[in-house]
Amino acid sequence: MKRKYAIITLTLSMFVWAQTSFSQNTDKNWYVETGVTATDFFPVGEDAPQGEFMDEFLNLNDHWNLGYYLGVSRNLTNNLSISARGTINEISKFGSFGDADESVLVDNLKYYALDGMINYNFGQGKLRPYIAVGGGYTWLEEGPFNTSGNTAGDLVGAGTVNGSVGFNYWISDKFAINLQTTYKHVFKDYLPKHWNHNLGISYKLGTTQQEGTETTPMTSKIGRWSFEAGLSAVDFYPVGEDAPQGEYFDEFFNLNDHWNLGFYVGINRELTDNLSISAKGTINEISKYGDFGDADESLLVDNLKYYALDGMINYNFGKGKLRPFLAVGGGYSWLEEGAFNTSSETPGDIVGAGTVNGSVGLKYWLTDKIGVNLQTTYKHSFKDYLPKHFDHNLGVVYRLSSSEKEEENNDRDGDGIPDEFDICPDTPGIAQFGGCPDTDGDSVADKDDLCPEIKGEIEYGGCPDTDGDGFPDNKDKCPTVVGTIEGCPAEVVETEVVTIPDPAVGERKVYFDFDSSKLDQNAKEILDNIAANLKNDAGYNISIIGHADSRGTDRYNDKLSVERAQAIKNYLDSKKLSNSNITITGKGESAPIAPNTTPEGRAKNRRVELIINISAK
Repeated sequence: MKRKYAIITLTLSMFVWAQTSFSQNTDKNWYVETGVTATDFFPVGEDAPQGEFMDEFLNLNDHWNLGYYLGVSRNLTNNLSISARGTINEISKFGSFGDADESVLVDNLKYYALDGMINYNFGQGKLRPYIAVGGGYTWLEEGPFNTSGNTAGDLVGAGTVNGSVGFNYWISDKFAINLQTTYKHVFKDYLPKHWNHNLGISYKLGTTQQEGTETTPMTSKIGRWSFEAGLSAVDFYPVGEDAPQGEYFDEFFNLNDHWNLGFYVGINRELTDNLSISAKGTINEISKYGDFGDADESLLVDNLKYYALDGMINYNFGKGKLRPFLAVGGGYSWLEEGAFNTSSETPGDIVGAGTVNGSVGLKYWLTDKIGVNLQTTYKHSFKDYLPKHFDHNLGVVYRLSSSEKEEENNDRDGDGIPDEFDICPDTPGIAQFGGCPDTDGDSVADKDDLCPEIKGEIEYGGCPDTDGDGFPDNKDKCPTVVGTIEGCPAEVVETEVVTIPDPAVGERKVYFDFDSSKLDQNAKEILDNIAANLKNDAGYNISIIGHADSRGTDRYNDKLSVERAQAIKNYLDSKKLSNSNITITGKGESAPIAPNTTPEGRAKNRRVELIINISAK
């Protein structure tokens, strides 16, 4: 059975990495993801110290063991994806026997996992719920409630069958917040069934910008309010006191042994570009108080209630997306009395004291409205019954809209695009064209449009081709008559003596849809016109050269350009043109006629050029 699950895991992992070859399809994106994982062995339908299914499912303090995970995923279709994930954790809380101190502690057992999943999501908007199935392999250090008969402390593993539910919320085109719960079923007694809860950030690799969109920089608007909410971790241990507390910063990042998880909400008001004030409320339950250095390191107390209200003055050091900050302030915290914190009041009372606070942290603005806040606050109390402690916060910030006008006007033409990012700062335009106008609405900016007041085609520089002969009107000497020589029909000279003229050279272009070699109606009309003007008794040769834009691999694009050229040749063959007079070539993406950095440029590069030499016999 162990070998079977290892093969399943390896196959899924190889399948993920095998998806690296792709054609011109921007839906097949890669994603990287990282965040916090919480492993819970309790509510899995087993006997104590484990428990019934879903019992105390959200009991963060008593049963959740915090660690980290890293993953990659790949879109296969708009709804289907595959993913691989690695997890690292230490298990200190195994379950519950129903005692007052509910957590059954074990000695920080090492936990590792590799998993592969197939995911199906149900939406295409910002919020995308999904379900997933798969398998993996998990390793857990042996302890008192999980043993395989090996030496105690050995790391043993087994295969798992996994099922997940979750959702992604896309904050921007690149970033998403992922929340997921996975049940991992094992058939080996030495590896218990368990849950993995994940909260992380996903980042989409590669370009995701669609036609007609353009990113704009984040601007600072003084006087804006923001709302914030997230997780709070209160830690009484590394504060420079005697046991059960410890030295300053000792085991500062020991999530499992000393951190007590709760929640916080806050508001913030920007006063200047760098200065702001904030208020925050925190709710928690304290079950881990410190450490006496025993094998089971966490010193447990009986879920003491904790509340806090704090106000801070914050100074940040940047104006970009990443903004580190310092903060000072104070507040009032309440803690239920317990074995290691007591006043003269009745045991179990909630007593409070003032605190002096200092913070360091950073905010990362994913968009102009939504950011992530990471902050650590030291809270110093002068009362023995309220211990000094740290409060670590990880939350999401939402900036409310401001009705105040910016003091400085840096948008002269009033088109909503700041002058420093506006290519045409004195002419109202649209973001799609960098602030420049498109008077005729043909998707070619006026500054690049050869016919700015007449709606035309992208491939003709914004000019129309009224007669559809492949010559734009501004270069067509006969704009209303289909022709092959500078837009005019070839002149027929009826005479008994035929003088052989110099060869007449013509060039035509046929354009293709993205990742396609199929001829559309416009292309067929151009080819019909060519076939009609080449007489069977005329000497001619046609060189057909296929091209592609830069999306996709070189090898794929070379093949696609040849397929496009072959499609033209096949169509001309069907019109009874001599096969021996037609040659084809494919140049892939090697000869662009426009930049591949814009949708318009790529449209021009998806082409086939027909060079026609005609001479009378």
